[in-house]
Amino acid sequence: MANRAVTTELVPIANLDRAQRASWRGLRADNRALASPYFSLEFADLIADRRPDTQALVLSHKGRTVGILPMQLSRLGVARPLGGPLGDHHGVITDDDSLDIASALEHSPVSVFCFHGALAGQAGFAGRASQIEPSWTVDLSQGCDAWLEERRTADAKAMRNIRARQRKLAESGLDIVYRLDDRRPEALAQTFACKREQYRRTHAFDVFIARWARELIADLFEHQTQQLRGCLSTLEINGQLAAAHFGMRSQSVLHYWFPVYWPEHAQFGPGLQLFMEMARQMADDGIDEIHLGPGDAEFKQKLANASFDVATGRIEQPSMAASLMAAGAGMDAFARRLPLGRVARWPGKALHRLDTLAAAYGI
Repeated sequence: MANRAVTTELVPIANLDRAQRASWRGLRADNRALASPYFSLEFADLIADRRPDTQALVLSHKGRTVGILPMQLSRLGVARPLGGPLGDHHGVITDDDSLDIASALEHSPVSVFCFHGALAGQAGFAGRASQIEPSWTVDLSQGCDAWLEERRTADAKAMRNIRARQRKLAESGLDIVYRLDDRRPEALAQTFACKREQYRRTHAFDVFIARWARELIADLFEHQTQQLRGCLSTLEINGQLAAAHFGMRSQSVLHYWFPVYWPEHAQFGPGLQLFMEMARQMADDGIDEIHLGPGDAEFKQKLANASFDVATGRIEQPSMAASLMAAGAGMDAFARRLPLGRVARWPGKALHRLDTLAAAYGI
């Protein structure tokens, strides 16, 4: 579709009118690639309740809404995916993946759109990507047993190790309790205390440093509809939490989000034990896919039997923000060319951490 015929309007998500909301739901229903809970209007509404910078770029053609691009838009005109550092997947709510997003952004207050986890099947992101990588998926559409059999064929050793740990736990004589949908607030609190300790211990960025992120998790935990449900799953051994996972689900997709396990139970591989139980029960509860997200974590590649491509990059308009980001990228590229070993990566890591902080606080 030629974008010269497309008009744009930037609207706070909280101010979307009834017709625009109906368009969001209708466009999403017509595009299987948008089945993730990340693309639900309800998820955007929950974030808008906690972050005043939550906006939507509404694209219209001859009076009909043809696309809606949700975002976090800073005061400097820098846009990022919905949810900032919590946003693993992102994209335009549309049934037309050929929409020219860059042209649409030219007529908006957005000076730079920094995207990651964007659907590479949408041409507007793929054409501006600096990196395209797979986002790993467990396809349960043929049932859990079919997935397990496929994994046994693809990686017999990994599945033997998982089964060995399952037997070890089953034969331990310990009291084992799985809860697929654990509604206990105290279990949620323990899960995120453990997750934040894990971030501290591993020197990873704590995505819950901002208050809105912590509040969003509490909101999701209470939100229980067909389109969006926060889901806490737990494994207890002898009455103590051994592993937990908090994610969110739509009717057919679970997004695997925040897994944790308690190190004192590491001998049983409790995180994998819980995942296997989740996959079995959720396949019986209407889940066709578990989205593991992008990245090179070994467990993702061992468990996944499918993937879809996601893109990272920037769409820029001439601006001070774009110039500053280009300067930072140039400094990183220059440092990487120097014979400094690991030191050459320090500028890039520092810039990435600053960008993550900016995304968390809407700067």
